[in-house]
Amino acid sequence: MAELKLFLEEQGFADVLTYIQSGNVVLRSDLAAKTLSAKIEDSLPKKFRLDSSLIKIAALDRKTFKKVVAQAPKEFGKDDSKYRYYVLFLMGTRASKAIKEIDVRPGIDKAWQGAAAIYYRLPSLASPHATKSYLNKVAQKPIYAAITMRNWKTTTKLLEILEGHKT
Repeated sequence: MAELKLFLEEQGFADVLTYIQSGNVVLRSDLAAKTLSAKIEDSLPKKFRLDSSLIKIAALDRKTFKKVVAQAPKEFGKDDSKYRYYVLFLMGTRASKAIKEIDVRPGIDKAWQGAAAIYYRLPSLASPHATKSYLNKVAQKPIYAAITMRNWKTTTKLLEILEGHKT
């Protein structure tokens, strides 16, 4: 992540902050989110010798990210002892299209469509139903290339970082 931070600073982005080892970055840019994604997707493989066909960047502006968190279902993230909660951030597709590709096992999983994300609840690892979720089926579908997932704790932590980020 330190190399990623340095690389993004070299690309001219300001106030770059990273969070945990899964590619979470908060930065300042005058570019629109779509333009920012394209610029980083184009330049990352050149710097880090990555397969450019596999690189997808989900960039959201502050307003959109705040909206994703605010639009979560009322009960989302409220009972960590019974459930795990994920936000499926979308890249280059609409939530209304993506939700049609997300399998939900009745009585086990639940999914909600937001304006810019899908919210997914599945049983906790301590549950006898933990392995019965259909969330893993999304990895076998073409839509998976247009999704990046973050658990609810990471999502809300990123909002906290974003809110404290220099403006």
